[in-house]
Amino acid sequence: MADYRRKYESGKELIKQGKYDLSQEIFRPLMREMPDNPFTAYAHYFSALASFKANKADEARLTLEQLQQKYPSWPDIDQANYLLANIFFIKKDYAMALVNTNKIRNESVKKDAENLKKYYLQSEKNISLLKDLQQKNSNDRTIAEVLTDKLWLSTNEEEKALAKKLDSQFNLKKVSNPPARQVETKQAYNVAVILPFDYNKLLAEKNGRVSPIAVDMYNGIRLAQQQLAKEDIQINLFAYDVGADGDKMLNLANQSEFQSNDLIIGPINGAAIKVAVSFANQTKIGQINPITTNSQIVQNTSAAYLYQASVESQAKHAAQFARKQFTTPSAVVFYGNTSRDSLLAHVYRQKFTEAGGKVSVFRKISSATDIPKMVLALEGTADPGHIFITSSDQNVAINLVSSLEKRETKIPVITQSNWLFYSMLSYDQFERLQFHFINPEYLDYRSEAAIAFKQAYIQARNLIPSVYAYQGYDMMLYFGRILKEFGTNFHNGLKSKPPVKGAIFAGYDYRNANDNQYIPITKFESGSLTLTNPLE
Repeated sequence: MADYRRKYESGKELIKQGKYDLSQEIFRPLMREMPDNPFTAYAHYFSALASFKANKADEARLTLEQLQQKYPSWPDIDQANYLLANIFFIKKDYAMALVNTNKIRNESVKKDAENLKKYYLQSEKNISLLKDLQQKNSNDRTIAEVLTDKLWLSTNEEEKALAKKLDSQFNLKKVSNPPARQVETKQAYNVAVILPFDYNKLLAEKNGRVSPIAVDMYNGIRLAQQQLAKEDIQINLFAYDVGADGDKMLNLANQSEFQSNDLIIGPINGAAIKVAVSFANQTKIGQINPITTNSQIVQNTSAAYLYQASVESQAKHAAQFARKQFTTPSAVVFYGNTSRDSLLAHVYRQKFTEAGGKVSVFRKISSATDIPKMVLALEGTADPGHIFITSSDQNVAINLVSSLEKRETKIPVITQSNWLFYSMLSYDQFERLQFHFINPEYLDYRSEAAIAFKQAYIQARNLIPSVYAYQGYDMMLYFGRILKEFGTNFHNGLKSKPPVKGAIFAGYDYRNANDNQYIPITKFESGSLTLTNPLE
């Protein structure tokens, strides 16, 4: 008896020391039934625990199932049920996990099991799976609570209805949507900035520049806050970091403190975006995505916006520009093999045609080596008017420029601003060949405003500002002034406001839109990149 106890205690101590294989060697003989061995069931459990901690989940599962079968009346059987449930949750075998949590009778262990269940189900991204799980376990409060958390900010009416039903059935008191904001002018406006600051890495790497998009943009926003204060516009900034996690964003949206914000900038990653947009749509608190050009994010919403122009808007306004700028009402469209290239090209063709133009050639670029043949095929045909080309392949750009240089007559070209960064091409070539660039992020670094901002940023941060810092500054100035002019729930005012120049960037136009409808088109003149369509 004494020898069994000594080995039992020794095995447990080895687990504490992280020596899992050694502990199993101790427990293995103790698992055998002997007349004077009172530790058989305990040895099963702790052997399974050692396997679990050693990442041998299947081995642990088999040992625990043996324990359940042989010793169902063991006083601590609920500990085994809990550990086995944990293993099944990790494997995402939720049905078997719930079988084991439902066996637990000890109140303390039962409470821990509910927390375990909630932890794993909250991390489950498959909503359909959770719905099915809830239907099969219709009396389970924890499953209902997790599902309600995930559904109440959904843009899907059926999902919202299910969230309300579960909230009422289990008296969860979660679906208490904050009332939509009324128009209100305030002495100071609260602005939430939700960006991937990655504070943990910042602390660990004090000398490193982690997540420059977030940090630089926020520093630009803070400088705008100071400028707005000089204009008697008081802005209170509140920084948050939820990464791409939709559940973290949902938890944040549920906090009354967060619901007191008047404007939300971000988030910019993953599932968190969808939750933030839904929250904005329900509360009418304006929400700005400062990075993406994906129009689907703000489809069918009344309070969420893109700071940038969407891909569709870029193509639309480039087509309208071409129809007005070029005398020949025809176009040739070449596009690359990405979905973005295809979308730009198809929208361009549609909008150019709607404006009275004609697209005589519409071709996908299979390979950069096809470009010379495609350009040569234009010889001897009717005046092509201009070329619209979208591709992120540098070789396509090089081959197009080379082919156009060989032509006696010049054809104006419209393309994306990323071509400006191709080192194999010169600004002189772009100027001679009449290239025009869709340039939504156009920034004249020589302007007085840009120079003044750069100096202020260096003085404040001792760093050269990135483009994200300029964007953060200009964005906060624009929307800070919108808050001052129209108050909270500013959407009608914003969508009827005429286009205005930015403090640094070229301008803003949100008339009847949820993304910026002013798209700068640039070209080279006398060696300098200039704006062809400035706002008055």
